[in-house]
Amino acid sequence: MKEIYVKTRYQNIYRHKKNNNYIIMISKPKKTSISKINNEKIYDIEVAKKYKIKLELDSSKIVKQSNSLFFKDLWINYINHCENVSKLAYNTLKKKHSIYNCFLKDLDNIKIPNLTKQSIADYISNLPTTDKQKNTCLTILKGFMTWCVDQEVIPNNPTSRINYIKVNKSEMRYWTVEQFQKFMKFISSIDNECAQRIKMFVYIELTLGDRPGETRALTWDSFNEEHSTTKVLHSIEYNPKTNDYLKVTKNYQSERVVDVSDKFINSINEYKQYLIDLYGDINNIIFWNYAKNKPYSDTALRKQFYKYCDLANIPKIRPYDLRHTYVALMMNEGWELYHISRRIGHKNYATTVDKYGHLEDKVRKEIAKTTDKYF
Repeated sequence: MKEIYVKTRYQNIYRHKKNNNYIIMISKPKKTSISKINNEKIYDIEVAKKYKIKLELDSSKIVKQSNSLFFKDLWINYINHCENVSKLAYNTLKKKHSIYNCFLKDLDNIKIPNLTKQSIADYISNLPTTDKQKNTCLTILKGFMTWCVDQEVIPNNPTSRINYIKVNKSEMRYWTVEQFQKFMKFISSIDNECAQRIKMFVYIELTLGDRPGETRALTWDSFNEEHSTTKVLHSIEYNPKTNDYLKVTKNYQSERVVDVSDKFINSINEYKQYLIDLYGDINNIIFWNYAKNKPYSDTALRKQFYKYCDLANIPKIRPYDLRHTYVALMMNEGWELYHISRRIGHKNYATTVDKYGHLEDKVRKEIAKTTDKYF
């Protein structure tokens, strides 16, 4: 099927390469595929989406199979739904399990209809953890309670009007131009595979401004030498148990085509040739771990990145902070946030302003001072 159909951005909906009709994959009650509705092929993605939702509702009569209204029983059904119907990402499921085991198990023997807005707010408020973690617990409870409403366990979501705790944003970290240049100069002087890998990782991050998961999901096919563009179409799948390593991006806007320079394309080709000289046949995924025959993990790349930060004697920042560095550098060059927002794949311009607006204020103040040198 993979040779005929390509992924859409919607989970379990695929498009025929030639005919452009859609196919829906379902796993319950048994694994099968749907390519027709009333003996007619599906050509409208909206029709495919609505029919997929109907199939999911018909196949997930979870609550009706159990009369229990206790939190612990419904939570198990909710997680099954998240895993088998909603097909949530591995890390998302992992976080839900962790929050439940750490903080929500005390609700196990309470019946869901007995949980009120006030009782939940008080419970969250009294958790022995940070405000940030309390907000995470509330987010997960909101999702769970919404599912309970959908399953007609309760008529209304008691968490919908519970406000999040205001938490001061941590200071954004990023490299200056000088620090970036120092890092690249240092790592370019080291001739080994690890250094070349991290050099290319940083170069891509600070050219595309993408998320680390998107960088790790790039393939050699992502780069178009003729048009000098890079397609960002996937993020990496963190689930160690799967062999399907590429998943959809964070949101629809994150799927984008980014213009790049010829110099960047040449650097990609040079790195590709470097790997061919080392391994002969190479995987299509750029950051492929040939020793373990799978993509490099986030942890492995982070450790290697930190290693060269220390050796280069520059501030250690997270790989995700390279995305912040990209925005800071572009703003320092005078580019407007609107153009940067589209390039980095934010869902809307307001997200970019909320995240980086304080940097824009700083840049504008610096711009205001630049005329002083002429007088």
